[in-house]
Amino acid sequence: MQTYEADAIDISNSFENTPDLDSCCKRIMSSKLIIAKLLQAVVPEYADSKVNEIVKLLGNVDIDGEFVDADTAPVIKSEANEDSSIMEGKRIYDIKFTALTPQNRKIALIINLEIQNNFNAGYALIRRAEYYCARLISAQYNTVFTGSDFDKIEKVYSIWICTSPDEAHKNTISLYKMNRYGLAGTYTDTPKDILDYDLMNVIMICLGDSHTMECRGIIRMLHSLLVAEIPAAEKKRIIHDEYDIPITKEFDKEVDDMCNISSLYLNRGIDIGITKGIDIGINKGIDIGINKGIDIGINKGKAEGAFEVTVKMIIKLFKKGMSVADIADAVELSVSETEKIIKENT
Repeated sequence: MQTYEADAIDISNSFENTPDLDSCCKRIMSSKLIIAKLLQAVVPEYADSKVNEIVKLLGNVDIDGEFVDADTAPVIKSEANEDSSIMEGKRIYDIKFTALTPQNRKIALIINLEIQNNFNAGYALIRRAEYYCARLISAQYNTVFTGSDFDKIEKVYSIWICTSPDEAHKNTISLYKMNRYGLAGTYTDTPKDILDYDLMNVIMICLGDSHTMECRGIIRMLHSLLVAEIPAAEKKRIIHDEYDIPITKEFDKEVDDMCNISSLYLNRGIDIGITKGIDIGINKGIDIGINKGIDIGINKGKAEGAFEVTVKMIIKLFKKGMSVADIADAVELSVSETEKIIKENT
């Protein structure tokens, strides 16, 4: 029997019945083993922990408002992935869950997948990520803490996986967090001080070109999973052989679905592109052909002194819908002469 991770990597040929690519990618990323590998690589609290130990620390998770059945798949199952306030409205996160750290501290995490969106979306993603962190903090009021009991606020992470970053950010991982900077006097932070202000953290993981030396470790794993151009069989080989993740039945299906959807989108795009290209080519060819024909016809008529050729050209252009004025200009006759020729020959 395959593992969840293998089924997640056969889909109907019906385009209408195809789940969207974004959902498939999020389901793949809901695997506890995948998330544990991710946390181990980018979240400092888990840097010294083993993957199987991290899995045990993961709490409940939600994917776009859809609960995941923990009884059928080893994925993080659901605590609402939305928060709302009267003033700010509802915010739904891609993947949201809580986890305990090895230090027995509870933290809240969200994983945002930018699978299809432009990295430069008209605003800085880091600002959006900081906003998400702020919402995760404010959403703890009356759930994690009440009144002025701010010591109970849980640390939050917003982790962004960007599959199509700009050239400067490719194959990079960046951590953004609050730090203290002394402006006067001398003071050394205690561990308690750091815990008090180290509450909001943003991690940007920007994937890139797989053939470069920088594409390794967690970047290579995520690239192998989420980048469409890699065939399903190769995705599963890399995940199993290089990252020691069992290929479960469910995970295998998710990866196949994602690859098939990508192929459908790609093929549909190719078909549309070819059709549009043919249409443009034909129309351009007609225009070039008419103009070329006009030049050749006029030159031939002048060279042979054959007025009949000019007459035939006028009638042909007229039947193609060209205006009398344009025809007259093309054959270098007056409008009245051109009208007379058309009248006599149609």
